[in-house]
Amino acid sequence: MADIYIISTGTGHPDMLTGRAKKALSQIDTAVGGERFRHWVNVPFYEPEPLISGTLEFIRNNRGKKIGVLVTGDAGFFSLAKSVVKEFGRENVKIIEGISVVQAAFAAIAEPWEDAVFLSAHGRSGFDIEKAVNADKFLILCDKINNPRKIIEENSRLIKNFELWVAANLSMNNEIVHRVTLDEPIPEDALSCVIGIRKTGE
Repeated sequence: MADIYIISTGTGHPDMLTGRAKKALSQIDTAVGGERFRHWVNVPFYEPEPLISGTLEFIRNNRGKKIGVLVTGDAGFFSLAKSVVKEFGRENVKIIEGISVVQAAFAAIAEPWEDAVFLSAHGRSGFDIEKAVNADKFLILCDKINNPRKIIEENSRLIKNFELWVAANLSMNNEIVHRVTLDEPIPEDALSCVIGIRKTGE
């Protein structure tokens, strides 16, 4: 029986938690995740540093307990679920699915997303920008260093060939859904993504 629960927390607001996620949070003995999740749990909470290796070490040191690993968005989309399953085996892990930033971001601009290319610059030293440039539609996950402004300004073909949006802090009180133009500053929020839709005729 699984004793590691990877709990998808949605895009940030408690309203985005699914019923299954709320139930899992009520069943765990201890939790591990980023500081922003601390107020969601009523059990001992550990914030790992660095994130991936710190989380794996915490799990190793707490076997025998029901451990909740809290992740942003959906656990199956660019999260540390992959590392946890690889380390401890599928039979020991139960993944609680959730609402991803992809769903929330494309919903915010009323755009279908089944044909989009997905990339992540979150926590990575580099990513293949050519995959975005060659796509008809894309979404790039950003972070504090690889923020929307940096990505767009360093890749002029994006602003030339695509209609661009920045979606940040989705579902939160400080949510931003910004249509990128040359006349306004580009947001630099860490919890954000860049959406691109190729301009007609490009």
